[in-house]
Amino acid sequence: MQVRIYTGDGVTSELEKSKLDYLQASILATSNKRIGFPELLLRNMLDFAMDIDSLVDWVCNQLPTSGTLRKSMVECFRGHGGGNIKASNIVEKIPYDYEFQYLLTI
Repeated sequence: MQVRIYTGDGVTSELEKSKLDYLQASILATSNKRIGFPELLLRNMLDFAMDIDSLVDWVCNQLPTSGTLRKSMVECFRGHGGGNIKASNIVEKIPYDYEFQYLLTI
């Protein structure tokens, strides 16, 4: 089990890094040109985007342009005819992993 502790001085950059780590660890681009999004992200989609298509755009904008996940996601779209395909047609839900937990102090 991994635990992260955030400090007051660098909390913004630490949370940004954690967000990127979570996206890279939980989103999958498969060999059959599908993109798997975790159920947790899809359930909370309205915090980031209006629909699946804009969620995929948001995720791509969070990822480094040179990153392998972003490149793999772009390849999934190219494999389905490029810009004509809607993200909602190639995104699949990855069931929630109940071993993963967020702990927030208030």
